Amino acid sequence: MMGKNPAGFWIRLGANLIDAVVFAVLGFLLALILGDQIGQNASSGIQFLYGLLLPVFWYGYTVGKKAVSIRIVRKDGTNVTFWTMVKRSLLSGIVYGLPFFLGLIIALVMGWSEMVELFTTPVPADPAAMDMEISNTALSALVILFGGGLLSFILIAASAIMIGVREDKRAIHDLIAGTYVTRNSPGAASADSYEESKEIF
Repeated sequence: MMGKNPAGFWIRLGANLIDAVVFAVLGFLLALILGDQIGQNASSGIQFLYGLLLPVFWYGYTVGKKAVSIRIVRKDGTNVTFWTMVKRSLLSGIVYGLPFFLGLIIALVMGWSEMVELFTTPVPADPAAMDMEISNTALSALVILFGGGLLSFILIAASAIMIGVREDKRAIHDLIAGTYVTRNSPGAASADSYEESKEIF
């Protein structure tokens, strides 16, 4: 694993914070130029494409990763492809967010009739006369929503722990995409990959 030279938790967190600062500044500028809503939407779209495409064209680097000299590579040490980044960004995002999304859908389905009743019932002149009792169905929906969010948080936390404790420093999204984050430069990674290929053959 020494030849792969994997990057640990703190340096990867540092890279992500640098990228976050870059997009905080970009979002602020776009909001000034285009207005709040359009600027936020434009910033979100650019940020998504940035994370998806930049590593494909820049040897696995983003601005933050380049600043701390780490990059994303495939498991064999070669450069990431578009499909690799789709798995790492989109599929992994679905895996992380799926428990919360399912919890939200179930909660909405369970509580739909009560929400409709809440928004269509006229507000009484005397607020004290309002029925503030929460039904078992609404309570169950809130518990399911909270449970889904908690499971998504646990998955994200598990990924952070995996980076800290695994020898190869691979998180859930790395396992899904077949990637790892390395401190090696592109030339060093190529040499490492060549040595591994010699061992195979």
